[in-house]
Amino acid sequence: MRPFAPHFSALLASAALLLTPVTAVRADLVTEWNALALTTMSSSTEAPVMARDLAILQASIFNASESIRGGYNTYGYNAYSAPGAGPAGADYQAAMISAANTVMQSLYSGSSSDFTTLYNTQIGTIAAGQAKDDGIAWGITIANEVLSWRSTDGSAAAASISYSPVGTVGYWQQTSPSGALLPGWGNVGTFTIPGAGGYMTTLPGGSVSNYLLTGQYATDYNQVKDIGAAFSLTRTADQTNQAYFWAGGDGTVKMTGMWNQIAETVATNAGLSVADTARLLAAVNLAMADASIVAMATDYSTQFWRPETAIANGDIDGNGSTGVDVSWTPLINSPSLPEYVSLSATISQAAATVLAAYLGDSVAFSLGSDIDGNGSIDLTRNFTSFSEAANEAALSGIYGGTEFGTSVVDGQAIGTQVGNYVVGNNFALVPEPSGALLMMFGAGLFCFGTRRRR
Repeated sequence: MRPFAPHFSALLASAALLLTPVTAVRADLVTEWNALALTTMSSSTEAPVMARDLAILQASIFNASESIRGGYNTYGYNAYSAPGAGPAGADYQAAMISAANTVMQSLYSGSSSDFTTLYNTQIGTIAAGQAKDDGIAWGITIANEVLSWRSTDGSAAAASISYSPVGTVGYWQQTSPSGALLPGWGNVGTFTIPGAGGYMTTLPGGSVSNYLLTGQYATDYNQVKDIGAAFSLTRTADQTNQAYFWAGGDGTVKMTGMWNQIAETVATNAGLSVADTARLLAAVNLAMADASIVAMATDYSTQFWRPETAIANGDIDGNGSTGVDVSWTPLINSPSLPEYVSLSATISQAAATVLAAYLGDSVAFSLGSDIDGNGSIDLTRNFTSFSEAANEAALSGIYGGTEFGTSVVDGQAIGTQVGNYVVGNNFALVPEPSGALLMMFGAGLFCFGTRRRR
């Protein structure tokens, strides 16, 4: 799938004058693994798959840390039980490093040497001894438990499920030679929320046919027809930049990766510890993984058409306020999946919700984007808050001509719900025992396995 219009090279040339340097990021062991994972995944991995695999990676790193440190409640969900306390005296950073290596060697064995190199570099900084050995062994155990649980989550079958277009007015038609993207991803098991069904949404009017007749559809239709056209006369230069910036095409880190880069940057700028960085990245990626599942489930349940198909058929949709234009093309080539809801808006809002919950919304940062997938930063944008970035990422689909406004708004609503659920039900501090409880512990009155902070 080729995501960009052919005239983008000229835009890059003019935009290069406006670029500002990307904020330098001081790497720690967590962000180094995250960055290597993004590099590995960028060649071919799609955004929902990236979100799943990064969630596995960061959940394993977090549990390896906190099962030894005891600062935060460890993560667990349904068939995967949160781990208990790790070996007494084990080095938690050794556990984090070995957990990360175990996950990545399993999920992306083709890049084994890259992971081995990073593992050896990091583990070599830890002094030899029993603490290191116990940490390494424990990290492997933690990672293998997470990997075993997720091996039956349905992700392996998601791409192979067949998809047959409905073929009638209002329903999605493929507009690229690429096959339908991950038509079974909505069936993948969630990481935190109690299933995708409770978070799915519907079009205004409750169905494709009803929505087509509404004034809201006419508004959505005419908005994207005007501002999302390849050679729109009303889209500003900055809006064009936004469309390209957030497109997440082939060879890039996709929308999932861009929010990971944001998380890495702000964690470093905030001076978070290694353990707190692991917590932040685990929460962000679990939220994006579940948001992706809900969005994909909604997409293939609704099967709504993309703007380019809609605008070419504006004379047969039953709405008198939608004018046909058979020559209309979007600025960005449409992704190969149904339109409603916006995957990008859903992912972005989920990530922004988590980041704002942990760090506050008003956090300034810069982000660079590899527009053409060649591994180099083409555009850099500056933001004053997570919500600003999430809104821009969501609206970029309208500016690019690939999404309707209702899809964007409803996707953001899903992302907010998922993000809030993740924050409200995971990664809480283990409370310090009160003075009275400490006295009772000292007297031996509590003999059951209550965890406390170490």
